[in-house]
Amino acid sequence: MFKAIIIGSTGATGRHVLNQLLTNVNCELVTTIGRRSSSGKVKNKKHRDIIIPSLKDLSSTKKYWMDNDVFFNCIGTTRKKAVTAKKFVNIEVGYSNESAKMANQAGISHASLISAGGANPDAWAKEWIHPLFYIKTIGQKELTITKNFPFKKTSIFRPGMLLRLQGKQNFFEYLAQSTGTGLSVDILASAMIRDAEKMLKNKTRSSNIFIGNKNIIESINSN
Repeated sequence: MFKAIIIGSTGATGRHVLNQLLTNVNCELVTTIGRRSSSGKVKNKKHRDIIIPSLKDLSSTKKYWMDNDVFFNCIGTTRKKAVTAKKFVNIEVGYSNESAKMANQAGISHASLISAGGANPDAWAKEWIHPLFYIKTIGQKELTITKNFPFKKTSIFRPGMLLRLQGKQNFFEYLAQSTGTGLSVDILASAMIRDAEKMLKNKTRSSNIFIGNKNIIESINSN
């Protein structure tokens, strides 16, 4: 049995991680922390839904991080939704760093994080060159669990195009689905949970990086 804590549980992938954990017989308790409720209309006794004004300072939630086995970072936004480059970095890196600090200080052994293909913290990038700025920012997000606050066990998922399974598909999602190159967020969630269960059985230091949709799908069925 294990306990999990999630940041970003109201997002496209995070909500599937939450729902799948709630039906997972091996998961004893799921804690979510965010600005909005992720419990929906139906309450679940396995779900501890913590709502706070902002993720900038998570110190007030310290007690909820204790006694968990795995930390899922499902935070994710876009440059468009964030409006400004600064806000984009604050969400992806700032919130990730703060949550990694809390998880690390609580003694959580395993951190699992959603990244993106090509992530590189050392990439040369300017704010106005969006693709390069994006991969650099996401690369810095990875460092929150590998360098800034290193964990005993880490898992990083770098998917390609994701199919969000909510709302109207954009052109790129439609193309990815029609060509079979896209990855549904519910499958990504399954891979993250499957990996976490394997990591819990591993008592030694270890790190996994799953690059590409094919690799992520194959990880579900691997021993």
